[in-house]
Amino acid sequence: MRWVSDGFFEFWKGGDIGWNALDTTVVLFGIVDLISTMASDANSGGSFTVIRVIRVVRVVRVARVIRVMKFFRELRMMVLSIMSSFKNLTWVILVLGMLFYVFAISFTAAVSDFLESSEMRNDPANKELIDAFGTLDKSILSLYMCMSGGDDWSACYNALQVLPGLYSFLFLGFITFALFAVVNIVTGVFVESAMQSSQADRDSIVQDEIAAQKNYLKAMETLFQEIDDDNSGHITLEEFQGRLDDPRVAAYFNSLKLDVSDAPMLFRLLDEDNSNEVTCEEFVAGCQRLQGESRSLDAKIMQHEVRSLKKSMDSLLQEIFRGDAGKLQDIQKESDSRSDSKGSNSKDSGQKPA
Repeated sequence: MRWVSDGFFEFWKGGDIGWNALDTTVVLFGIVDLISTMASDANSGGSFTVIRVIRVVRVVRVARVIRVMKFFRELRMMVLSIMSSFKNLTWVILVLGMLFYVFAISFTAAVSDFLESSEMRNDPANKELIDAFGTLDKSILSLYMCMSGGDDWSACYNALQVLPGLYSFLFLGFITFALFAVVNIVTGVFVESAMQSSQADRDSIVQDEIAAQKNYLKAMETLFQEIDDDNSGHITLEEFQGRLDDPRVAAYFNSLKLDVSDAPMLFRLLDEDNSNEVTCEEFVAGCQRLQGESRSLDAKIMQHEVRSLKKSMDSLLQEIFRGDAGKLQDIQKESDSRSDSKGSNSKDSGQKPA
């Protein structure tokens, strides 16, 4: 049905292509299972072991449930963290392998030099030393067990007492470096990888944002009800200023990074319709809009509004100047016409006496 509704090509596009492929695989296995069951019933009721194994694939449908349902959010994060840690695990194995190899060569070479004769190798007193560091592979395994807790490292330390004291200090240096440096660094790498995978989980981010938004709206509605003393469904400036004297209310506004030192100005910002009353919707929307520090988007919006205002002022000034220029021209024409009329009158008066 999703294939028909989305289209063949659109079904294999987008971020859910992996889940779509999983659904297609499960459906195909289901069809094969149905056909095989019908064929098995038709042929004297024989059973197919392979088909029974294929039916196990139906369990994969649980992966879709884990992805969709909010109840499995922590399980999904753990699975994603484990999957994303494979790369780090490869590098950890490489680093630990090099560490074990370097120290194992030193201890194996020292044991080989110490056990010069076959009598010393057959001596029961050297059996623990041979079992722990007799060969290179045994040395690597012993060092790994000492670091990971598979064996008590004091047993290997006591076995090295027959060697020169330098190797005892070298073994203690390995234990100190492995337990207090390597293990902590490896743990930090895996923790950072798990945090990055959880932050990159889109579904988890969406769920966290929705939950945070719901909690914020619920908290703001509760705060509005505390400020609204008369339960009228709206708050006035007097109620707003009176409740700001409560340290709890002022502290909550400060936690939202809202400056309550100028209560009238804050009230006017919340009162969008200039009705001198703030409803619950205006209060919640206004606090959500004013909370926090200014962002880059806010600065860009302000710059755009300033540029728009500047253009409007420039056009208004041009219209004013054009109007003034027209008036000046009319005045000039009127004065010119008056001067011309006066000149003509003076000429006429000069001609009559003649």
